Amino acid sequence: MGAQAVSTLDMEDVHAFAFKVLGDITACQMGTLTAIADRLGLFESLADGGPATSPEFAVRAGINERYAREWLSAMACHGYVAYDDATKRFSMTPEQTFCLVDRDSPFYLTSIFAMEPTNWANVDLLTDAFRHGGGVPQARFGTEFWCGFERFTRTAFRNNLVQDWIPAMPEVDARLRAGGTVADVGCGNGQALLFLAKGYPEATLVGYDNYAPAIAAANANAAAAGLADRVRYEVRDVTAGIPGRYDLITTFDVVHDMPHPRPAMREIKAALNPGGTYFVLEFNFFGDLQRNIDHPLGIGAFGYSASTNYCMTQALAVGGEGIGTCMGEEKARQLASNAGFTQFRRIDFPNNPFNVFYEIRA
Repeated sequence: MGAQAVSTLDMEDVHAFAFKVLGDITACQMGTLTAIADRLGLFESLADGGPATSPEFAVRAGINERYAREWLSAMACHGYVAYDDATKRFSMTPEQTFCLVDRDSPFYLTSIFAMEPTNWANVDLLTDAFRHGGGVPQARFGTEFWCGFERFTRTAFRNNLVQDWIPAMPEVDARLRAGGTVADVGCGNGQALLFLAKGYPEATLVGYDNYAPAIAAANANAAAAGLADRVRYEVRDVTAGIPGRYDLITTFDVVHDMPHPRPAMREIKAALNPGGTYFVLEFNFFGDLQRNIDHPLGIGAFGYSASTNYCMTQALAVGGEGIGTCMGEEKARQLASNAGFTQFRRIDFPNNPFNVFYEIRA
């Protein structure tokens, strides 16, 4: 760039943008350190044991002191841990603990960092998809990715599913208390149905997913929770049909991932009992780019990047639509209408701004 072109630049804007980019680079580097912290339980060690110097923390956490010192220093600069210069001790505030340590907290987020090594491992395949189309198949997202995602989604199921979401649909609540039937489509590792089973002990519950490793994990989770006699999970491509009839069918953060959502939603409608309900959870994004750029929560880039790394690409890998994470309410309404549903109600829960919910009926 010539001197004349440089002179037309607003250097304050250049500096601001350059430091934004540097902040993003820092976030990438901190992601590595946070993923390691998740694997080694470092946040838990610091929070549970109280304030500690670097040598004290190294002994407590069972790690090398030089790495402990550098990790603690990075986390302190980044605001993930607290530091008292007078005592040279590191600690965690209640707010940091709530988001990074407490696995039952509705704002527990450390689990997402566990998913990032898989995304980086798939960079070569994703680059090839950029050039030639297609995508990264679901089988390339292994155990660490899915365990991280399970921990991420579990918190909402634990804190909201039985307490808020189902009671917002009184007829559904009454049916389940009376022994109604539930199918969770795209059930993944099965967490939602385990919490439903505890909240509605008379209900009959089944989960379907086309990814066999997820179903194996779900059945193991049911056995560990002592619920294997009441909750079952099966490998099934629901576009080929859903056996049985149900009072409630759910898809939690699934529709935008579906390679073929249109036939899937037609089969969901066909599997509902008369007066049954299809309950959908999706991320709180819009179908319009400008609205996501101006998103009131500032999470538009999170949606499109998550979509490119997993949601869209795994659907395109098998010749699907590749709707993507930023599906939006308009698309959800269109899909429901095309499947033959005639009633569509959006439900908002103020304590869960990250998601939107749809109660859909025939």
